[in-house]
Amino acid sequence: MDISILEKQLKLMSGFEKKYSGTPEQPKRYSHIEEVLTFSKNKETDIVPVDYFFKPEQNVVFLKHPRYIQFTEHRHSFIEMNYVLSGTSKQYINGKEVILKKGDLCLLNTNVIHSIDSASEDDIIINIMIRTSYFDSALLQRLSGNDLLTDFFVNAIYKQKKESQYIIFSDGEGNRLKDLILQALSEYYHPQLCSNEAINSYMLLIFTELLRGYHNTPKKSSERIFRKAVISDILAYMEHNYETITLEKTAEKFHFHPNHLTRLLKSNLGKTFIELSHQLKIKNACTLLENTDLIIDHIANKVGYTNITFFYKSFKKIHGITPAEYRKKKMKAPL
Repeated sequence: MDISILEKQLKLMSGFEKKYSGTPEQPKRYSHIEEVLTFSKNKETDIVPVDYFFKPEQNVVFLKHPRYIQFTEHRHSFIEMNYVLSGTSKQYINGKEVILKKGDLCLLNTNVIHSIDSASEDDIIINIMIRTSYFDSALLQRLSGNDLLTDFFVNAIYKQKKESQYIIFSDGEGNRLKDLILQALSEYYHPQLCSNEAINSYMLLIFTELLRGYHNTPKKSSERIFRKAVISDILAYMEHNYETITLEKTAEKFHFHPNHLTRLLKSNLGKTFIELSHQLKIKNACTLLENTDLIIDHIANKVGYTNITFFYKSFKKIHGITPAEYRKKKMKAPL
């Protein structure tokens, strides 16, 4: 689709926006979410669930942010990116006013409490929502050239603390970030052959552009940069050898004492070696459940479990359902 046509379409009012555009001086709250969700006054529980935006097979979702509507305080269990295509966007992150201008992108970590003021006719904001599971160790390795983003995604994926992390990137007068986002948006709105692969490629390019454009990255000590680089290498090694890895073998590979490796992973990722190992095995088991007809016991053995009962216990601990229920749920998911 021609990008200029897409930009014109984004400026058109949806039926939902028309409903609220008559009284922009008295912006209404986002009643649609309030109809679907029961938000507690306790901010610790005001979480927009992943399933509200994501279909089971989706890792990345693109939306045009609805105008004329005030979004009340909330937080997500997924990562959110807000890109200002035109106009401005006033947001409140942990009660602090943040003004985003044209070309700015705000990257919000999981659990950040934020609200968004109503947008006017000229304020076109693109929301990009990303599951934390989208960021595997291979992607983290690609981002390891910038300690800022590595820290950000490691916190989002592994630590999952209720921290108030957000980063604002400015595209300035450049248009490359804008073009990449619009190209990805076009693939999302008008899917064609291999559109999912195209979107994944655009996401990598978007993150690459963010890395290149961030000129004010705080300088970290060489020791901290080295530690993050090592963590990325360890995660990549574990990803490639998940079936047979042990703490001792991994420690030997990176010339650490096993106790030191344990402390390193726990302090940087918030998880033990065993927890990460099970996470990788179950992740690959999910891929086999979704894409093969292998019996579940065979899948358990294939990803490195010799104790089938323990495999079922580990799977349910991570996903809340059994492997059979997971496979059935994915088979019912729309193509």
